[in-house]
Amino acid sequence: MKGRIMMEVLFLGTGAAEGWPGVFCQCRSCEEARGLGGKNIRTRTSVQIDGKYKFDLPPDTYHHVLTHKLNLADIRHLFITHCHEDHFYWQELAMRGQPFAHMGHQEVLHVYGDRWVKETADWQELTDAGISFHEVEPGGSYQAGEARLFPLKANHMENRGALIYVFQKDEISLLYGHDSGFFYEEVWTQLSRFRLDLAVLECTHGDEDVWDNHMGIPAVLKTRERMLETGIASEETIFVATHFSHNGGLLHHELEERLNPHDILVAYDGMRLRVPRGS
Repeated sequence: MKGRIMMEVLFLGTGAAEGWPGVFCQCRSCEEARGLGGKNIRTRTSVQIDGKYKFDLPPDTYHHVLTHKLNLADIRHLFITHCHEDHFYWQELAMRGQPFAHMGHQEVLHVYGDRWVKETADWQELTDAGISFHEVEPGGSYQAGEARLFPLKANHMENRGALIYVFQKDEISLLYGHDSGFFYEEVWTQLSRFRLDLAVLECTHGDEDVWDNHMGIPAVLKTRERMLETGIASEETIFVATHFSHNGGLLHHELEERLNPHDILVAYDGMRLRVPRGS
C-alpha cells in the first residue's frame, strides 16, 4: 500500500465505565482478567486519530499518556460523545493551563460536544488553558481542522443526550458509534449518505441480547448486517467492537471466538489500525 493515503487509529482504552477488571470488583470475569492480563485489561474507552484528533477524555487519560507514550499537546480537536464521566472527565483539561503545563507555543484545543457537555464543564475556567468549546447538534456538519465532523443522535441517555460521530478526513470515513444501543431509524437514514471505511461499534453487554442504551453481540451483528445491506458499508469496511463491560462476562479470546467469524475485530488497549481510503 505504498503511497496510499492511510488513517491511523489508536485504541487507547476499550472498557466500559468501571474498567476491566472493575476498580472494586471481585466477580469471576474480573478475577480471570487480573490473572490473565494482556488484552483482558481494559481501561476506559477513547480513540486517537492521526495524532491530532481524539474521541472522549476518560479518567484514565493520564494512564494512556504514559502507557502509549502520547504527547497530548499535539491534540488539536477533541470530540466528546456525552457527559458521563467515563467519557468526559473535564477537570483533566484544566491541567493544560499554567502552572500545570508549560508549552512552548500553546495552540488552541478545540472541544466539540452537545449542550449537555457544555453544561457539565466550567468553560470559562478552561479558556485560560487555551481551550475553545464548540457546541454541535445531531444532523449538523462541522469543520474540525482538516477533518469534517457529522454528529448523530445516539440511543443512549434518553433523558439528556449523547452523540455518535461520522469523522471524515482525506476521503476516509469513520463511524465512532458509541455509547449507543441499536441506532434510531432517523440515524440510519442519515448514515445512508456515507460509505464507511471503518465502523467502531460498542459491545458493552457481551453475549446478552441488549439493544437499547448499549449493545450486546446480537445487536452488533445486526448493525453490521444492515450496514452491508444498505450500502453504508461494504465487505472491505473494517468493523471493530469496543467498550466492553465485565458484566458481559466474555474475556478477550471469547469475544474473538464470537465476533471474528463475522469479520468483526475485537479491540484491545493499544490496538493500532491503519485504515486505507476506499477499504
